[in-house]
Amino acid sequence: MIDINNDSLLREIIIKHFLTPTNKTLTNNKNAIIRELKSQTCADQLIIEILIENQIIKSMKFDGLACAIATSSIDLLINNLINLNTKKAIELIKNYQNFLLTGTLINIDQLNELVVMKNIHKQKNRILCASLALNDLLEILNKDE
Repeated sequence: MIDINNDSLLREIIIKHFLTPTNKTLTNNKNAIIRELKSQTCADQLIIEILIENQIIKSMKFDGLACAIATSSIDLLINNLINLNTKKAIELIKNYQNFLLTGTLINIDQLNELVVMKNIHKQKNRILCASLALNDLLEILNKDE
């Protein structure tokens, strides 16, 4: 469990997932769903690739250029979504959206390392960075249910 009161550790995790994201490479799987994401407020541009089989997220990757918050947010989110069924994934994303907007932790265990974004709600311009992929992911997952 992460000490959410250790701001230095939280920043370190964000920077780690920005500089060396574990999910930044597309597989070019012909069965995957691809979405291009472009921020309306900055230069962040990402491509997400998601493979869902039998309502289970089997693979999810991303590529592109984005700020530290957008990159680390999608990388951490992917770590939490892999192998979830679409219903649980939707629940997690909605919990994360609420957390980004309010800073309120409803289910800390569900968010895991995503708690590093605990102060984003205080920086309104960063909420868009951290949530760049969320609406598209919800749309994709809701279609699969």
